[in-house]
Amino acid sequence: MFKLIAALAAASALAAIVADWRETKPPLFLALKPLTTILIAGIAALAPESDYRLLILGGLALSLAGDVCLMFEGDAAFIGGLSSFLLAHLVFMAAFLIGLPAWPVPWWVLGFVAYGAVFAALLLPRAGKLKLPVLLYGLVLAGMAVTASVRYSALQSTGALLALIGAGLFLISDSALGTRKFVGRYVGAQGLILSTYWLSIGLIAASTLDAQ
Repeated sequence: MFKLIAALAAASALAAIVADWRETKPPLFLALKPLTTILIAGIAALAPESDYRLLILGGLALSLAGDVCLMFEGDAAFIGGLSSFLLAHLVFMAAFLIGLPAWPVPWWVLGFVAYGAVFAALLLPRAGKLKLPVLLYGLVLAGMAVTASVRYSALQSTGALLALIGAGLFLISDSALGTRKFVGRYVGAQGLILSTYWLSIGLIAASTLDAQ
């Protein structure tokens, strides 16, 4: 069942990216975008019941809400998406820290901090009235990557590694989205944003299958 749902999610994601390559938001894309995230959530639904799984499903539900908001144009829709994903990251952070015997902070989190600082310097001067929400979101996003690092450092498990890679890909996806929003549109932006985003939450969803 896992392979079937994963294949359906991958096919839906590819079709959505192709459908909206020119960022015109055709009806097919508007249907496939939430469907892809729902299918990815189905991967986590297959996992054994646990508090970790429940929190990951909660984060994926909030991500779905963010997906829907970002299908529309304008600052109100952007703030709605930003808020939904901010809450999703907070829930993911709670999941990554749940049940850990200790919270060891590995050295490589400095890379996430440096990456965040570079993008903050790039985006914040261009964010205008959205500067404060974008800064808050960036801090929470970086926190999600740090807590994923803590989880992997503590458990050294396959599931924790999947969550860590997923968190890193979320950073890339949101960086690409922020660049398009505040710096300017560029060729292939939608493909980069969506492919890294869906791979990110797909890996986080798959981490529930090996949760400790």
